[in-house]
Amino acid sequence: MVRSFFGLFGESPFPYLHEMAKRVKECADEVPKLFDAFFDGDYDEVLAIAERISHLEHEVDVVKTRIRDSMPKTRFMPVDRRDLLEVLANLDAVADAAEDVGKLFTLREMEIHEELSEPLKSLVRRVQRTVDKAVEIVGGLEVLADVGFSGKEADRVMEMLDELNRLEHEADLVQDELARKLFSIEDDIKPGSLFIWNKIFNEVGDMANSAERMGNRLRLFLSE
Repeated sequence: MVRSFFGLFGESPFPYLHEMAKRVKECADEVPKLFDAFFDGDYDEVLAIAERISHLEHEVDVVKTRIRDSMPKTRFMPVDRRDLLEVLANLDAVADAAEDVGKLFTLREMEIHEELSEPLKSLVRRVQRTVDKAVEIVGGLEVLADVGFSGKEADRVMEMLDELNRLEHEADLVQDELARKLFSIEDDIKPGSLFIWNKIFNEVGDMANSAERMGNRLRLFLSE
């Protein structure tokens, strides 16, 4: 008979983990709006969105603390505690990177370079798809735990993890193209803005990287 280990030995952290993932998605969903506001020339809205992302990131931290507090302290867990903490850390890193993107936009009112608009929005869309896939995977963890991280449900999650890796790779390719575009027009960009743009690109890319790292850690749940 299938039994939930958490039902026997403590409160499951997976509903909290799903809640955290949804909060992370809320952070990530603000990033496209940030770039839209910037390229529309609405700097006041840029500042407002950056502040909103910071508030949402704090909510992620609150849920993260609740998860840590709810984790059983005994050895009776269906997954390794260290793996679960790594999943938490990588989910949190997605929200942290989103917050950093917002903060970078507040450092100075940068000039708009239309050449960057479409490739940058393309990168953001790719990253958003990657984060969405990671959140979808987290949403299925409680069911996966109930069946002992095996069977058809595990196979389905493994396919989703493969899709997550593919999406992150596609985001990497777009980020590389965007970097080449940035440095092809570097003579037209002030040095301070060039530095900030490069940092922004890296932080946006790190959102997808962290989502993929979370997925790779989840693979350990299926291999143990």
